[in-house]
Amino acid sequence: MLAGLLRGVIIAIIGVNSVFAETLLLNQQAVLCVGENSSISQLQGQGNRSPVVKSTNRSDKIFTVQGQVTRLKRGHEPGFFMQQIATPELMLDNIPERVSTSTAESMPASIQQSALASTGIFVSTEILADITLNSRVCVTGVVEEHYGLTRLRPTSHTKTMQTGSVKTVASNITPTDIIAATADAHFSDTLERYEGMKVRVAGITDMRVTKPLYYERRWRRYNIILSHQQINIHPNTTAFPASIAADALALNNKQRRLYVQLGSGLSVPSNLDYMRVNDRVTGIVGVLTFSYGEFRLLVDNGLAQARFLHHIDGHSDRYRHDKHLHNSDRQQLAVRDNNDLRIASFNLLNYFNRAAGGVSNPLRQNRGAKTLSALHKQERQLRDTLLALDADFIGLMEVENNGFGQNSAIVRLLGLVNQEITDPSQHYALVKPDKADLHQGYYLGTGAISVAGFYRPTKLKLVNTRVIQLPVQRRKLGNKLSKAYHRPALTPTFIRMDSADKNNKLTISVNHFKSKGSKCVEDKRRATLLKKLKNQRKNSPELLRAWQKAKRTLAQDRQGHCAQFRTTAASILGQALATVPGSKIILGDLNSYPKEDPLLVLTDYEPARYSYYKITHSEHNYVGKTLLSQHTDTGFGYYDPFDNQPDVNWTYSFKALGRLDYILLSPDLVSNLVKHKVWHINAAESDLVNHAKSLKSKRELAKNDVNVGDKSHVSVVYSSSDHEPLFIDLK
Repeated sequence: MLAGLLRGVIIAIIGVNSVFAETLLLNQQAVLCVGENSSISQLQGQGNRSPVVKSTNRSDKIFTVQGQVTRLKRGHEPGFFMQQIATPELMLDNIPERVSTSTAESMPASIQQSALASTGIFVSTEILADITLNSRVCVTGVVEEHYGLTRLRPTSHTKTMQTGSVKTVASNITPTDIIAATADAHFSDTLERYEGMKVRVAGITDMRVTKPLYYERRWRRYNIILSHQQINIHPNTTAFPASIAADALALNNKQRRLYVQLGSGLSVPSNLDYMRVNDRVTGIVGVLTFSYGEFRLLVDNGLAQARFLHHIDGHSDRYRHDKHLHNSDRQQLAVRDNNDLRIASFNLLNYFNRAAGGVSNPLRQNRGAKTLSALHKQERQLRDTLLALDADFIGLMEVENNGFGQNSAIVRLLGLVNQEITDPSQHYALVKPDKADLHQGYYLGTGAISVAGFYRPTKLKLVNTRVIQLPVQRRKLGNKLSKAYHRPALTPTFIRMDSADKNNKLTISVNHFKSKGSKCVEDKRRATLLKKLKNQRKNSPELLRAWQKAKRTLAQDRQGHCAQFRTTAASILGQALATVPGSKIILGDLNSYPKEDPLLVLTDYEPARYSYYKITHSEHNYVGKTLLSQHTDTGFGYYDPFDNQPDVNWTYSFKALGRLDYILLSPDLVSNLVKHKVWHINAAESDLVNHAKSLKSKRELAKNDVNVGDKSHVSVVYSSSDHEPLFIDLK
């Protein structure tokens, strides 16, 4: 009778939560875990480390806990995740919805320790044959801190107490919404409290897309990068490399970041029209873990339950929710003023025409479309993007360097664009260098890709075309010759057709600096030194500290490889243009963020102003056979109109968003600037989602049409490249 009365009291107390009551009553049927001496939340604790792991990374004692299996992990570092099953004495541990600091402090001392702790943990084991999803298990082992992840390593065989079944839904672990507590100084503290648990990204979590769905080739998996409350902007966008401010921004990005790691067999939900940067995300369910210095949400059911609410430009607190009517932040470009001069820059992402019978480039490579159908799709996208930009001059990067003949990529693209323009006065012409400036009289540079330019003869009269040779780096390291290149700068000079002063010339230099990927001489030397220090680090405490300091120094700069080589290119370019009279514009993909050394050289660097920051150049640089010795005393004074609003003016997405593409103006042009814009059609979206939706009927796609001149085209401009196009208008 007493038991029945107690049962009734429990039901009355928690009758407001039927799921809670059902779970509590279910667990009155005790299942024995022999030797159980702790709970998962007590092993996890509230901090970044388990309270039972002291000076070493492993506990001195052995613990026995029970829980329910929420996820199996096979392959590299195998094991399974288990989560604490709610019992009457542990229910307050699982209030995670989640208690405030004052509430936690008012709890009994025995409960305070785990009130804000995770109730899930990873069990590191290769023995998974008898482990099934949703089964209840009893694990005995030691607690370890493994590169930031609290985990349990069994010292004996894992005991299965109850086999899991999809039918026993009431006993399955339900996902817990990720909610910040007042005790959390940073969002990473919030995630730490859910480490190892089955969780859900809810509306209240306020997660934004920083990098839409993409495929990570190295690990062969699909990811989405989310950030708490705001998108992540690269630190070198607003702060100097390795500065205290840059370090603080990088730490803030990391504390907000969450990787969504999707399982195999990915499928895009039919109701997901597209995915964009700054979308607010809800409904993603997975198990939270920590590896390689980042929190990761491991998701098995793909995006079936996810919703992506599209942010409305200009209104940071407004989102479109109605997926059927669907008004979004995809924007058509406004009709331009034809009295102004529009200058644009666009990286084409390896436009090669080999599949259509194009001639070879100097390296005989094909980095672009491998089939004719893939080439036609790429061409439609690029053509419509260029038509929509409607610029009077367009600087192009990553076009195949296979000459200027009828079978070249650039001539083919020019023809495709002009075919769609009904007014002959709006047709484009090609900037073609003199034969003497071409490699072997045919190629613009020696690489597989190069730069190019289209212009409207009705708006611009071509005076001459220079090719500025940028440095080549050559140095023998060991038995190997290390080489690095920039693309030559295509630099035409024009006279505006609407200008009263026919002597007022405008020079536009189209550039594509060396990428941040492959190493230059300085990077290879540093890598060799780092490897040597790593091999010697165990010999003495001094060598260990030297290795750790070297690692930190390399990581803090964040300019990527070849930063000094790009800086030298900027200096050579600035010096060459200084000899050219008239107004000047430098545009293109400079592979540098706004506060990195190459941009400081081209803009406003002064030693007195940046007394603590010294710009360094690379060594072993040649222009032709001339060995260069560069130093920077002052910047060249070009103006960057996109320098403000870093949360809007980004053109590329890696781990964070930033701007690699530029249109820089000589000071005399600044007063003529009437408009500047980055058009977010590529880095802002997921190519995977857009490709999956490309098979929709024209009727379904009609709502996303983009007006191109006097026509309306099905919107194929989205995901036409990996860089955003940008443009300026000059009066």
